[in-house]
Amino acid sequence: MSWLALILTLLLEQVRAMPSSNPVYAGATAWADKVSHNLNAGKPRHGAYGWLLVVGAGVAVTVLVFELARSWNWFAALAIDVLVLFFALGFRQFSHPITVIQTALERGDADEARRVFAQWRRRTDPEFDPTELNEGEIARQSIEFGLLAAHRHVFGVLFWFLVLPGPSGAVLYRLSEYLSRHWNRPASAGEAAMVPDQFGQFAQKAYALIDWLPARLTALGFAIVGDFEGAAYCWRHMTVDSKPSTVSARGLILAAAGGAMGVRVLSTVDSAKYLDASAQEGAGLAEPGPDALRSAVGLAWRAMVLWLVLLLLLTLAAALA
Repeated sequence: MSWLALILTLLLEQVRAMPSSNPVYAGATAWADKVSHNLNAGKPRHGAYGWLLVVGAGVAVTVLVFELARSWNWFAALAIDVLVLFFALGFRQFSHPITVIQTALERGDADEARRVFAQWRRRTDPEFDPTELNEGEIARQSIEFGLLAAHRHVFGVLFWFLVLPGPSGAVLYRLSEYLSRHWNRPASAGEAAMVPDQFGQFAQKAYALIDWLPARLTALGFAIVGDFEGAAYCWRHMTVDSKPSTVSARGLILAAAGGAMGVRVLSTVDSAKYLDASAQEGAGLAEPGPDALRSAVGLAWRAMVLWLVLLLLLTLAAALA
């Protein structure tokens, strides 16, 4: 049923994508803000209590509703799976903006590409300013932001959806990812800064733990469906001077994706830190352009197909066993 729920959700999203501002998102934001307002006394343990109230409550309600639906019939349970995944997954949240930016860059309209990218980035970073970005940097940052969005809205959700019963894993991952950002966000213009405290630390640490394995599976998926040798080369250079547990999920995903596409996706600073000139040349990394945007969308699609095929094979094997 998990495989069928994923297929139905992806088809539904292609027909009618869920906007980033929707009632579920607004409700989660309101609940997170209320919990923060009532519990934030500046200590990590208060953040842990708040995280349990938001994420724990979300997961508990999801499990309860799913079990009630499953006790009725399998179709009701499937409907709950699809409904939750429709709000949790978001493939078009990155593929559509990247395609628009690519089209604008191909016709030489850097201003339009910059405007679309700014509009996209400001959903999570209201103070983002793209004024100084040239065409190459617009392309690179669009790929970076898009691939990370694909991981957080698709591959991470997919992993936990398959691990935990019903759609509770999808809720766990999405709420954890959201709180790690929302409770650690910088104050925007006109907004009172959050009192300097440690309230959001637990949310960050919890998400880093929850995301550790999905991030590496995402990077592995990119390597398998792209240039495996290039991805492995970049992966190795990311970890050669660090303990595997200390390498950031973000850096690992972007390095593997860049190697898989043969395009520099990491920033100049990160490339200098993790991939010196010889490493970049060894991986055959080119500077990003409009074509790289198309490659990024294709890479994510192929990785999605890979995991869906693997899930189908596992489903068939379980049914025949």
